[in-house]
Amino acid sequence: MKRLLGTLRNKFVRDAATLQFAGFLNRFSQAASAIALAFLLGAEGQGLFISAVALQALFYFLVNLGVAQATASQVAAAAARGNTYKSAGWIAFMAKVLVLYGIGLLAFGFLLLPKMDFVLAEVGRAIGPFFERFPALTDFFSANRDSSYDDHRIWVWAGWLCALPILEAPRLVAAVAFQGTRRMRFLAQLENGHEVVRFYLVILGAMVTGSPVGAILGMIAAGAVGSILAIELYREARHDDGPYPLPGVRDIVARARDIKVRQGIRQGLRIALLKNGQSLFGNVFPRLILLFAAGARWVTYFHIAQKIMEVPMGLAQGVTRTVLPALGELAGLKDMDAFRRLFARVTLITGGIISGAILLALPVIPILVGTLFPEDFSDPVFTFACILALGYIPFAFASAVDSFYIVSNQIKAWIWLTVLGAAITIPTNVYLILTIPKTGTAWGLSLYFSWVLVHLAYITWFLNRHKERGIWHGHESDGGVGDDATEEVEACGSSS
Repeated sequence: MKRLLGTLRNKFVRDAATLQFAGFLNRFSQAASAIALAFLLGAEGQGLFISAVALQALFYFLVNLGVAQATASQVAAAAARGNTYKSAGWIAFMAKVLVLYGIGLLAFGFLLLPKMDFVLAEVGRAIGPFFERFPALTDFFSANRDSSYDDHRIWVWAGWLCALPILEAPRLVAAVAFQGTRRMRFLAQLENGHEVVRFYLVILGAMVTGSPVGAILGMIAAGAVGSILAIELYREARHDDGPYPLPGVRDIVARARDIKVRQGIRQGLRIALLKNGQSLFGNVFPRLILLFAAGARWVTYFHIAQKIMEVPMGLAQGVTRTVLPALGELAGLKDMDAFRRLFARVTLITGGIISGAILLALPVIPILVGTLFPEDFSDPVFTFACILALGYIPFAFASAVDSFYIVSNQIKAWIWLTVLGAAITIPTNVYLILTIPKTGTAWGLSLYFSWVLVHLAYITWFLNRHKERGIWHGHESDGGVGDDATEEVEACGSSS
């Protein structure tokens, strides 16, 4: 009992538990909205809605994932050293990037995206004679796709969703500040509050309009409401007894005038490209490929199967979100032994728990889907889930992989291993998609997720090699977040 109480007093455990509980609430809400949309819109309408979101995500993920993670790591390192000036600089950098990128994406979405189907049609006519040399490829797409492929509305709806980066900027900035300064309770409240609003407005919109239009408008409205909630929570968080001070809004605005985006964007873009690739290949491309190759209904079946399989993966959500600032603190303190122990524990414990949960969940899926969803969902969803499980089990051990690369600043190694993985898995994925109707996309995704085993092998070798001299004193480092002399940290830690 003493050991248990001592564990509960550990801040890492408390933070992870807070985000874990919040993550379960969010996943429950997402599952409930998927069930409701299946009945309100049907498989076809829900597939069109998911496809529009996936199209917008092609452009949004670049900043939403990469720059946010890089900034949270840098804020954590600066906060661990008590440098509020640098923390304010990095938060201001995040805000400035979101605003500038959001304005550009808004213009792109409203002016160009609605015309993209026409542009692609013209490109298709131009390169059509070339693809006639590959009849197997032409026959595959013409035999499997349905009318939803040519639905112009998908591009228009994706253009509307490009308003989200501007609307969500305050929420994303507050989330990075909460994560970097270890205010996980406020981060959980922010994410749960936004998810509740999103669920209500998306379902309400679908009920009122009876089409994906209402769901799209609900998502956009939820982005604005989430930012209002973020502003109020940030004001409250500044007066709590958190472990590190939280910069005031005036300090952040003042630093935003000085910060130049190019000063801190290098690391953020490198991480963004890698994280964006993972999100694109894991979430966006499979849905778009299914839309083009099989139709909107199969997008819905795949989406439901992936959401079900992500429930066990959610067991690591709190740990994954907590380990980044925790490793960032250890990097700032240059405590190599604690760094290595934390990484090993997070990897092995979360991976083992998630793998067991996936195996236990598989037999329940046919019963669950048959009970909660329309009749035509059961068989294809279960087939997709079984295939995806082969990739999600090894991927369960990746909860701290991204954080390791970011905090130890082994971005070059991350890039090279990712490029190697792409060179091997992408051609294999193309072959699987062309040879296995409808489920080839899921087989390819499982292969892609399994590449994490190569990353784990490299990290194990790297940590053993640097067991004595640490990871912040070797020639391999490009300047990690724990090094005061790094170009990235100093760029946002000093005025322009």
